[in-house]
Amino acid sequence: MIDEPTLAGWLEEARSYVDEQKPLHAIQLYRRIIESSPTTEEGWIGLFRIYCHQHQYDTAERLLLDSLEYLEDKNEVVFLLGVLHLQTGDTLRALTYLRQLQRREAGLASEFQARVHFNIALVYVQMHRWGLAEHHLRKTRYMNPDFPKINESLSEILLRRGHVQEVVQLLQESLSKDPYSWMGHYLLGLAFARMLQWRNAYQEFVVAVDMDPKEPRAWQKCGECLIALRELDQAEHYLRKALELNPKFTDAVVNYGYLYFERGERAKASELFEHVLAQEPMHTGAREGKNLIQRSSQTKN
Repeated sequence: MIDEPTLAGWLEEARSYVDEQKPLHAIQLYRRIIESSPTTEEGWIGLFRIYCHQHQYDTAERLLLDSLEYLEDKNEVVFLLGVLHLQTGDTLRALTYLRQLQRREAGLASEFQARVHFNIALVYVQMHRWGLAEHHLRKTRYMNPDFPKINESLSEILLRRGHVQEVVQLLQESLSKDPYSWMGHYLLGLAFARMLQWRNAYQEFVVAVDMDPKEPRAWQKCGECLIALRELDQAEHYLRKALELNPKFTDAVVNYGYLYFERGERAKASELFEHVLAQEPMHTGAREGKNLIQRSSQTKN
């Protein structure tokens, strides 16, 4: 064992090596800390984070499992094992560890409980089990209303489940406290679009564009709203910008197809829909666009 001042100095030095992007030095020092003081949690976790950053996930897992032999409070390590398997896509193992914590959550601080429920929700998102994801996100919000981006995360799931009016209420309340959330404005725009409130949707997407002009999704959505509002020239401006930022953005290509259709240029519209379907045969917008052209041709004949 080493004295506390020396241990504190080593830990500070190891953190400095990480900040200076000197991982080998940090690894050596964290190893020395673990050997000298195996009950010091920060030594194990500091080394674990370096291995994760280097994508050495097997080594990181073995390290955490070794630490369980020495640490009295094992909750943080069990949590990190769950997060590690979530990150690597092993959802069942992630759930196994996180549920261990959930079963004894009565003895955990509310902030820690919120972290557990949030990551369980992420597991269910990966499994596409939206109802369970919603349940655990609501628990997260209940445990810690100020949990980072919890309103945006919950809103994404609620949109998937069709609870659009609740999303509007939730995000408007959230944005009144944090008006600089790009995702908040983007999701609120999606909710208004679902309600066919195109002008309101457009205004939210414009804010998103102003906040991050290099993100093509908001430009594309502005174009989509303006097509619905039949402001076609302005819509083309937004769609052109979306494709400048991402030339392979199929949603923007599909919107261009609808733009051409609204202008009466059905051959160009059909060409774009077919182009997208050749790459993504199940693209909903392109399939609907193709069907729209077929129906309009039959009506015309």
